[in-house]
Amino acid sequence: MSKNPAVLLLEHHLKELKLPTFLRDYDSVGAVCSQERCDYPTYLLRLAERELIDRERRATERRIYLEAKSTA
Repeated sequence: MSKNPAVLLLEHHLKELKLPTFLRDYDSVGAVCSQERCDYPTYLLRLAERELIDRERRATERRIYLEAKSTA
């Protein structure tokens, strides 16, 4: 079954914008927000928070890796 064209475009744009957490989580966060009757800004806030946390985690992992590599 083919995806909705809007979904395909959204996924493409999120990849191009390098927002992997948005891409991975937009559907599940949307489902939770729908159940909790969250407004749209809250939905976006939750996605943005997840993206920020993931970026910080990856940056920390990258720094640790580079430090370990430089001392080896």
